[in-house]
Amino acid sequence: MELSEEGLQLIVDYEVGGGKAYYDKFCKNPTVPDPRHTQSGVTIGIGWDCGRHTPAELENEWKKYLEEQEISSLGKVCGLKGMKAYRALKSLGRIEIGWEAALNQFLTYTISRYWQTTCKAFPGVEEAPQPVREALLSLIFNRGRGMDGDRRVEMRAIRDLVASRSWSGIPAKIREMERLWPDTKGLLARREAEAKFIEAGLRSEKEAFIA
Repeated sequence: MELSEEGLQLIVDYEVGGGKAYYDKFCKNPTVPDPRHTQSGVTIGIGWDCGRHTPAELENEWKKYLEEQEISSLGKVCGLKGMKAYRALKSLGRIEIGWEAALNQFLTYTISRYWQTTCKAFPGVEEAPQPVREALLSLIFNRGRGMDGDRRVEMRAIRDLVASRSWSGIPAKIREMERLWPDTKGLLARREAEAKFIEAGLRSEKEAFIA
């Protein structure tokens, strides 16, 4: 999937604070976003969450950008999430990934892989308007493709809306997810941004059609 500039920015805004300046200040070293309130793992580059990946996936996607010892160290924290991941940060030493390497890895590997995951989570999303595809890609970036349990009620509802091509109903379900993180401003802002991104995109497409 080829992202629009706006779609890429939607993801970059929340994965690395908008771009290079924020990345260089806060993200060039491994970090664990909000470990007490989320199930994020050790995160490197642009939103590459070791907690959601295996050592083999790490090796495959990062061997061009990291030293062998760095790959080995990060492999040991793959699968760890939340406070377990946070406590493991000190074992990594001083790993640093520059912006150009992070962006190159992101565009080469991450977008394609997460788009495939998005298609598996929401069958039929390939036929959705571009803004819907991009917002749901952002959602999968943040939440993964799981569909089981009470915390995934809205994900299952979105899956059904995609199957019925009911694009306009998706923003409401994204907003309903906000119940899960009442005190986490970053996630609340991200869900609202994704919902508004779809609404604005569908509105623009409708206006273009009428014109």
